[in-house]
Amino acid sequence: MHDREWVLRHAALLDRAALPAVAPAGAGSGAVAGPGGGPNPAAVGAAMQLRQMDRHGGTGRGPLGPDAPEWDGQDGAIGYLRQEYLAWRSGQLSDLAAVGAAMRAMSEVTDDNVRSGQAAGRGEPWPREQLIDLARRRVAAYAKAVDYGIDAVADQQRADQQLRELEAAGGSARP
Repeated sequence: MHDREWVLRHAALLDRAALPAVAPAGAGSGAVAGPGGGPNPAAVGAAMQLRQMDRHGGTGRGPLGPDAPEWDGQDGAIGYLRQEYLAWRSGQLSDLAAVGAAMRAMSEVTDDNVRSGQAAGRGEPWPREQLIDLARRRVAAYAKAVDYGIDAVADQQRADQQLRELEAAGGSARP
């Protein structure tokens, strides 16, 4: 069983991933259309899981609880998710020192990534263990950045994919 924060962040990621790059003029904040024109099924399912979790655990943080009639139906599930994510993210953003630390961590892993690439270019690739450590730090840095509202979702997904590939491969490889 996943903890609430993971479910919340996962559901929000699915919701954000389904958002169009540029919203059409006059578009409201309703549920995002899926392939058939209805709400995105993956985002709705994850949002409903969060709502159910909050019902049983009393863990909702937004102004309207999970049992409020406003959240009934598919559009309501996405609305509840967005309310809860906003409440969670607002708490995260209030800690500016943590945001600065997340940005520094992103900068540090970027610098190390450049150094590993330069070493590989000189024919001196980093040892596999060091590359895996760097890949793990990249995933953690981007996840923390996303937690604090920094637009690094694509970077986080790419870093996670590169970590999986590196862990599956043997020998030295550049992340």
